[in-house]
Amino acid sequence: MGIVQKENGPVLVIELEGELMGGAEADEFRSIIDNAIKNEKNRIVVDMGKVNWMNSSGLGMLMSALTNLRGSGGDLKLANMTDRVRRPIQITRLDSVFEEYDTIEDAISTFA
Repeated sequence: MGIVQKENGPVLVIELEGELMGGAEADEFRSIIDNAIKNEKNRIVVDMGKVNWMNSSGLGMLMSALTNLRGSGGDLKLANMTDRVRRPIQITRLDSVFEEYDTIEDAISTFA
């Protein structure tokens, strides 16, 4: 899994690429979230457009980030999800927990 961070004003955009399967990538993602919270960048959009697969560990990784961000007064929103990646979120009914947007810009605008 590849991870790219971009700041868009007060919002941190994290672009994920490849397969969300937990493991070492989960540690890198967790570190990014922890540093963002520490630096008061707790408004995050995760760009899922280049993610081609996600298992339960990947879902847990996103859920953990959401919980930590909301606990710090921030939030995490998902953007550009494919149907293949959306399916595990729907099956686990976490689509009622995560906010999902068609574009990064739409997700960023909800933080205004």
